[in-house]
Amino acid sequence: MLLVAIAAMAETALIIKPLTGDEQANALAQIGYVKVTHDSIFMFSHSDFLLSKADIKEIRYIRYGEQNQDSSLENVQCAATCSVYPNPTHDKLVIENAEGEKVYIFDINGRLLQTANLQNGNATLNVSPLPQGEYLLLLNTKTVKFVKN
Repeated sequence: MLLVAIAAMAETALIIKPLTGDEQANALAQIGYVKVTHDSIFMFSHSDFLLSKADIKEIRYIRYGEQNQDSSLENVQCAATCSVYPNPTHDKLVIENAEGEKVYIFDINGRLLQTANLQNGNATLNVSPLPQGEYLLLLNTKTVKFVKN
């Protein structure tokens, strides 16, 4: 029984930290799908049960990781000069001065569409193949909604 409890504590999760309050962690194995609207993120189980809801403008960060991993703000704050532009965009999205190693683009239905590596906190992403619409860009230090025209 103790071994099962220890294994569960180290389970990989999608973790959302609001501007105020505690992190909300949902084990990846429990998440059936993620729905992103213009103002909220919803996580549903495989049987369409709502696991959690977060208001996008109230999110400090979103990350993948161990549920019991240290997540102090010193490790996740974006530099004051961190920027993502142009928004809206037609063909490319520029990321400058971000912290972390990877960037993820999700569609409005929560499907992962693109990943890229950051080089010294910078990247230029080709988003021209994406259809017009709203997308969510996840850095391990910042969440940005952008529009592709």
